[in-house]
Amino acid sequence: MNSAAWAFMGLFISAAFVLSARYFFFARIRSSKSALTASKEYRSLADEYRRLSDMAITANEHVDLRLTDLSVRVDELKDQLDQMHRILKEVE
Repeated sequence: MNSAAWAFMGLFISAAFVLSARYFFFARIRSSKSALTASKEYRSLADEYRRLSDMAITANEHVDLRLTDLSVRVDELKDQLDQMHRILKEVE
């Protein structure tokens, strides 16, 4: 092989090395961007889950308050009914 063939082979190997290095570099950047995107998606989903769980807790507390209120009203009505029964028995 003459010197021109060696020069061409060296140039070819150098170009192949540079192109493969660039390919792996950009492939790594793409994978890190996808990991970052996945991380952002995970965070947004986690925030949405927290928001929904807070809403569920708030709804549960609201239902508990309403049930307590209804229980108090039922007790008041029972007392009134008992008073009415006593009054009716006295009238008879």
